[in-house]
Amino acid sequence: MKKDTSKLESHLARHPSDAAGVISLLKARSHNYEYDFALNQKRKREKARSFERKREDNDN
Repeated sequence: MKKDTSKLESHLARHPSDAAGVISLLKARSHNYEYDFALNQKRKREKARSFERKREDNDN
């Protein structure tokens, strides 16, 4: 599940020198990127499986 970064972003707008906040935001963004990447890979694999199933059905 993606992490909501809006609270961290608003906090950093008010306190831009908060190092812990910056680190937390970077970690959350990294997590969201990895989540999106994994989800995209899963969709691609499922689409490929679907094509394979359709091809097998057409061959029979």
